[in-house]
Amino acid sequence: MNSPTHRTTVTDIRARRAERKREEIVRAGLKVFAEKGFAGATMDDIALELEATKGLLYYHFKTKDDLLHEILARNELTAGFETILDGLADVPLEQALALFGERLTALFEANRELTRFLHVHSLLSGSEAAIIYQQVFAALYGRVAELLERFKARGCIRAELDTFDLSRVVASVLLSDIAQRFVFGAEHDTGSTYFPHAFEILLRGIEPRTRPPRRRR
Repeated sequence: MNSPTHRTTVTDIRARRAERKREEIVRAGLKVFAEKGFAGATMDDIALELEATKGLLYYHFKTKDDLLHEILARNELTAGFETILDGLADVPLEQALALFGERLTALFEANRELTRFLHVHSLLSGSEAAIIYQQVFAALYGRVAELLERFKARGCIRAELDTFDLSRVVASVLLSDIAQRFVFGAEHDTGSTYFPHAFEILLRGIEPRTRPPRRRR
């Protein structure tokens, strides 16, 4: 008769094996989704990539949507959002935004496969686009808004501005440049000058500091 300790050990081993298998399925699912698109990919494709049976996939994930939720929930990209603001509230606003842009770019670069998948599928309609918005882009906007709220409290941002709306503007500047880097590669290497310049325009506007006098009609 097995002791309680033995049964607990066996249960722990099985749980670790199941978790490792889920991680393998998540990696295989992301690879297939990135290559074939969410709509074009099938559970058969993922099983083939994983070299496993389709029954094993359905044991862990009932639908492709479930697998997509898991991919977005446990990836290093969104996990990186948790620490991306560290120390930024202690520097001037323009510098904070530029540093945020550099950190976000590095984070996307370190997760190229997921980034490629996100850029393509965030443009699509359907359930996958809604899931991606809720679990990735809404989280990113929230982090940017949190940073802007700190500067707003210090009087660096006009009080009447909605920081979440402003966060979408800031994120759009960042994401559009990151997307172009992925499309055009080294040819679109803007170096360290783009983000400071872009945020200077955002913060200062496009009007000249001294307006020229109006011409009389």
